[in-house]
Amino acid sequence: MVFEESVFLAQSDTTTGLLCLDSKKLNLKKGRQSNQRVIVTLGSFQKLGELVRIPQKYKKMIRNSQKTTFIYRGKNSLVNHSLGIRVVRDSLHNEFLRFFPYLYSTSANPHKQNFNLEFALKSADVWIMDKRGFMPSKASRIFKVGNNNLRIVR
Repeated sequence: MVFEESVFLAQSDTTTGLLCLDSKKLNLKKGRQSNQRVIVTLGSFQKLGELVRIPQKYKKMIRNSQKTTFIYRGKNSLVNHSLGIRVVRDSLHNEFLRFFPYLYSTSANPHKQNFNLEFALKSADVWIMDKRGFMPSKASRIFKVGNNNLRIVR
C-alpha cells in the first residue's frame, strides 16, 4: 500500500485522530457526507503562509496559539474557499507530520459519536503509536479569521 493513499491513526496534539491526504476518504470512514470540510494540519508556520494570507492584526496571536484551529480564506487558485487549518506545535506529532506537505485530520470516532478505540483501529490502514498511546481528549478550539474580526466557532 502506498502511504499517500493511506489513512493513519495517530495521537495528535489534541486527540486521537485519523489523518490522510484525501479528505473524502476520511469522511467516508467516519460516515459523513463526502463534501464535508475537514481540518488541515501542518507542521510549520511557513507552510501556513503558503496556503493562506494571515491578517497582520492576528499574526502574533496565531503564532502563539496552541491546540487551536483557524478558518481562513484561501489566497490562491489552489485554495479558493475557506479552510480550517491547525499548525501543530506538539513535537511528537510534528515528527510524523514532517513527512507530508499537509494532512487532513479528524477525530477517530464515528460521526457525532464518542471515541471508540475499536472503530479507530479498524478505520486506519496504518497506526502511528508514540509513548502516549491512543487516548481521547478535548478537540481544538476553532476561530474564523476575517480581515477585521475574529469569531469563535467552537
